[in-house]
Amino acid sequence: MFQVMELQGEYEPWWFFDDWKKQIKSIQTFETFDEAIREYQTQFMDFQKTYPHHQTKKGYLTAFWDESQNQYCIECEDDIQLFHSLILLKEYQLIEAEEIVSN
Repeated sequence: MFQVMELQGEYEPWWFFDDWKKQIKSIQTFETFDEAIREYQTQFMDFQKTYPHHQTKKGYLTAFWDESQNQYCIECEDDIQLFHSLILLKEYQLIEAEEIVSN
């Protein structure tokens, strides 16, 4: 099974801090990689229209942001960037590019 997840929070998705699951806004599950990648690409294009900046790491972990979207951090007493992220996982684990080629 493959999962396409939308996250929203104060850090990019590739950090996978202990509380990363608290940032999940939605999860869609797919039987095949082809179905999942189509949904990931559709959402990717939609996010690109909304957020002027994005960065992708480790294959299918993408953070999108608009520099004007900040939230106040009480602990750090400063504004922090708000990230809207899109990730594609297999069985809730990172997907390596070589793994998809071999499947």
